[in-house]
Amino acid sequence: MARLIITDIRKSSTIGDFDLLTAVILDAQEPSEQCILMLAKKSCKGLLILESSIAEKEFPDIGVRRGDQFLRMWSNPDHGLTVGEELRFEG
Repeated sequence: MARLIITDIRKSSTIGDFDLLTAVILDAQEPSEQCILMLAKKSCKGLLILESSIAEKEFPDIGVRRGDQFLRMWSNPDHGLTVGEELRFEG
């Protein structure tokens, strides 16, 4: 099982009509990182995963703490997600 918590959503101000979503990945046990990213992209109506990493420093403006595994993606604006929402992926 893995959990994904949406920590930040920003509207595009430059390119096209999309949202930039940031999420922290929690409890990633068995599924591969690639599997988690694929499920996250599908669940968030993602268009492109821009970044997936472990934070080496704090990013308080997007809700990421040092050591968090996080991802950032472009998403369709009709994703229906809110900051603080939790998604669960059963493996």
